[in-house]
Amino acid sequence: MSISVLILFIIIGLILIILDLFFIPGGVVAFIGLALVIYADYRSFKEYGTTTGLLFSGVSGIASILLIAQFFRPSFWNRFGPKGEINSRVNTSDLEKVTLGDHGIAVGAIRPSGYARFGNELIEVHAKHEMISPHSEIEIIAIESNKIIVKQIEA
Repeated sequence: MSISVLILFIIIGLILIILDLFFIPGGVVAFIGLALVIYADYRSFKEYGTTTGLLFSGVSGIASILLIAQFFRPSFWNRFGPKGEINSRVNTSDLEKVTLGDHGIAVGAIRPSGYARFGNELIEVHAKHEMISPHSEIEIIAIESNKIIVKQIEA
């Protein structure tokens, strides 16, 4: 087996280890990559002697450490993440459209969450301890941490 094939085995093995660490969970791909690197190191000892075998083992070990260390640097992953800061809040526009005590109609079943119509606005609401049937009349009883809590009005 030529040295170029052994080098190719080491490169493919390292790529497989990196793929398993960051993209393909499970460990099987990393195990195959590790097996390729070990096989290339073993064949280098068997076919080219101790000096070349130690050289291959050292280079593959150092390359493994450097490659994995590169992937753990935060600056490497910053290019893949969002650049800005998220400062918006969920459901705040709905909170401005309704007030405590408003009456509305459940559009669908509310169990424990669903949609209700207040005037012309369709708003996500949550029931406290009950399931509310569709087309039931409801009332806003609380607004807690961006959730509009409703109860069914008994007829």
